[in-house]
Amino acid sequence: MFKRLPALLWGLGLLLWSVGLGGPVTKSTAAPSVDQNTTALYALTHAQVIPIEPPGILKNYTVIIDQGQIVNMGPDEQVQVPREAKVVDLHGQYLLPGFSDMHVHLTQHKDLLQFLKHGVTRVRNMAAAPDYAYSLGVPHVPTLKKALASGQTLGPDLTGCGPFLDGDPPQNSLTTVIHSEAEAKALVQQTVAAGYDCVKVYNRLQKEHFEAARKEADTLGIPIMGHVPFAVGLAGALSAPPMRTIEHLNAYIDNFAGTYRIPPERWTQVAQETAKADVYNCPTLVIWDQHPVYGHFEYIEQNPRFAELPWALQWFWRSSLDDIFDVSYPDKTGYAPHILHLSLPMVKALYDNGAPLLIGTDANFTGIYPGWSALREMELFAQAGIPNVAILEAATLNAAKMLHLEDTEGSIAVGKRAQLVVLQENPLENIQAVHSTVGVMAQGRWFTVEDINQRLSR
Repeated sequence: MFKRLPALLWGLGLLLWSVGLGGPVTKSTAAPSVDQNTTALYALTHAQVIPIEPPGILKNYTVIIDQGQIVNMGPDEQVQVPREAKVVDLHGQYLLPGFSDMHVHLTQHKDLLQFLKHGVTRVRNMAAAPDYAYSLGVPHVPTLKKALASGQTLGPDLTGCGPFLDGDPPQNSLTTVIHSEAEAKALVQQTVAAGYDCVKVYNRLQKEHFEAARKEADTLGIPIMGHVPFAVGLAGALSAPPMRTIEHLNAYIDNFAGTYRIPPERWTQVAQETAKADVYNCPTLVIWDQHPVYGHFEYIEQNPRFAELPWALQWFWRSSLDDIFDVSYPDKTGYAPHILHLSLPMVKALYDNGAPLLIGTDANFTGIYPGWSALREMELFAQAGIPNVAILEAATLNAAKMLHLEDTEGSIAVGKRAQLVVLQENPLENIQAVHSTVGVMAQGRWFTVEDINQRLSR
């Protein structure tokens, strides 16, 4: 979407280098560490458990967690608490699987704590950073993923896509231009070899190059995700082997022109086709909800979270504002609300016809703050008319299913990993309760919001 983005980042890199802040490009792993001397055996008692699968609430439950895995659970009076366990009395608070944000762009290690603070225990980074970005502190995802998995670094579970595959001319120069089928095949191979989990495709990738990438990805067992290329279209994205996810509803809505690609009279049909292909949509409604008003960046600056951003990201948000509104839709002032107006009923049509949905935000895009924005995305799902129980499923179990991890996460059950969030209020009654985070279980440890805030302050 950003046409001037590469030049802006390149200029920023040169500026940092000139004042002695750049240094050699390194794949940074410096990140919040996990306390190594705390107990690994926990008893979460007197909890109101929302397991997601099956739906409903299990009242006054005790959940025993050992080495990050749920080993026992049941009514308080039926579960014996091990003498050596650390007891966390939840006194009627609500215990859920940790939330997911399935579309983020990590820019600093501090993002990891912001996600946990808001109950997000899994994220999907949607594009590899260019090499020069590592000198600006952008995390190298394959390296960070290993540090998180080993417990050396504190943060959410991480899935990461490799470089964008785009056509010529590219949407922006952050993408990798593919000129031939051989190049497409080679880049998929490089993505796998580098340790990424998915191949991201972009708007202008040519159909034959998309097909070559898709075939190679299928051979190597790695999914294709991202924007449906314009030359491919929804039908092509759904054909076997289908894309695993579609971002921003871009196959259904022209987000530049502000029009539907799929007319409303065909929504039921295409939503059913999407469901049959088992393709997940990550709508990222929050980007249209949180865009600044055209020409009024002060609306961004008035948010107290803005002052907490590193100066480089503040600079980038200001400098890239023109790119947000570099669209063909004629009313720039009403652009973002208009796209949101188009998107809400499209999301509802997908849900009504069984097409699976994900919570995702484009975190670190202008105005999109890591962690908080995922909770706002859930509220926007509610505005679309999706029931709270289905919103919570989109935020938890659907992410696990999309990643083929539902046997180990995404719901609360014995044998599953204890990536959990505790809320003060009941999100089944009021979706705004997702903002009432008390704490999280991550990497086998219990962290309150106060714990995480202390780490953030350091």
